[in-house]
Amino acid sequence: MSKLFAIGDLHLSFTSEKPMGIFGPKWDDHYIKIEQNWRATVSDEDTVFILGDISWALKFDEAEADLEWIHSLPGRKVLLKGNHDLWWHSVTRLRSLHEDMHFMQNDSFALDGGVFLCGSRGWITPQEPSFSEAADRKIYERELIRLRLSLGDAVRRGAERIVCGLHYAPSARPGISSGFTEMFEEYGVERVAYGHLHGREAFKKGVKGERAGVDYALVSADFVDFAPKLILEKC
Repeated sequence: MSKLFAIGDLHLSFTSEKPMGIFGPKWDDHYIKIEQNWRATVSDEDTVFILGDISWALKFDEAEADLEWIHSLPGRKVLLKGNHDLWWHSVTRLRSLHEDMHFMQNDSFALDGGVFLCGSRGWITPQEPSFSEAADRKIYERELIRLRLSLGDAVRRGAERIVCGLHYAPSARPGISSGFTEMFEEYGVERVAYGHLHGREAFKKGVKGERAGVDYALVSADFVDFAPKLILEKC
């Protein structure tokens, strides 16, 4: 049986000038750490859920080298859009790149044993102090629609178990609900993985472990020490 891993915030920049070391020595040559850890743990039969902020590129042509690097790594890859993925426009074009890479948008992805992957980019939630009704409400509501479309697709296709991914944290802080957490509970989602949070103080804001029957895991690259995190042992 294959395994499911997840990691967010690869922040690749093979053709753009964005060295991640400016965010601290932990990020020096981070892509080398990711590749070494990935190859040490992920087999060709496994799946890696990549949860946004994939590339710093602004245009698709600039992102191609980063996507080819991901393609060269073992396993199937299911990718979600992050807030920095400005190169992500035509999902049809992206899905034509490689058979081992599925770019998720309003749909689901079937693994073995009735397991389905679902997800959306997500957004900051209304409980965040920085949330703006004028700037954020419309995007937040749109991402909820995208998540429901993805979950609905999995249900229609006979999902027995659902694992969800978001780029943004699903709620403002542990113990606080949002439209995302409520939807996970509504659909009986088993596990949720997400990224976006960086640094010691931000890590504290992320919901982790079991909450209302859903198991949450923060998998931003620096939080998981640049190693894909095992989400399901068998799928």
